[in-house]
Amino acid sequence: MYAGHFAAGLAIKAKEPGLPTWAVLFGVGFVDVLFGAFVLAGLERVSITPGQAPGFRLDFIDWSHSLAMSILWAGVYGLCFVRRGARIAVGCAAAVFSHFVLDYLMHPGDLALWPHSSAHVGIGLWTAWPRGWWWFELAFILACGAYYLSRARRLGGFGGRGAAALAVVLLLHLSNAPWFAPKG
Repeated sequence: MYAGHFAAGLAIKAKEPGLPTWAVLFGVGFVDVLFGAFVLAGLERVSITPGQAPGFRLDFIDWSHSLAMSILWAGVYGLCFVRRGARIAVGCAAAVFSHFVLDYLMHPGDLALWPHSSAHVGIGLWTAWPRGWWWFELAFILACGAYYLSRARRLGGFGGRGAAALAVVLLLHLSNAPWFAPKG
């Protein structure tokens, strides 16, 4: 749910307009940035699975994506903004934790409760609905986008580029369509 994370960020921004847009949009992807660094460092593992949705298998992602670590990373990220006020810090932390909530819907039971936990969760729309997940995410993006644009209109805009921000998220989502994926 790549584009969906950014759509959630736009909705969080709409809910709390004082949040720095860059901080929210980086926050929703923060655990993926950690994931990339952790894979390179050998702390987490991933395998490529061509022709099988979503195109990869997350073999071990407990340090970046487990429930406990998502809470920890959200707290750490929120603390970076505490000088801007409690609402900003909490909003930024919520952006980070939203990643776990959305991944819970998409991931096929590979989200640990804590690092090295034997208990893993995830509804698994990616695998249960190999092409349908894309439509589910599109609906989510449109709902978040509608909320974002309606708040932008009512509050006088978020820099005047609300429609452009939503268009970028939609283009990102279109580029991730399952029918564009190479066959394995």
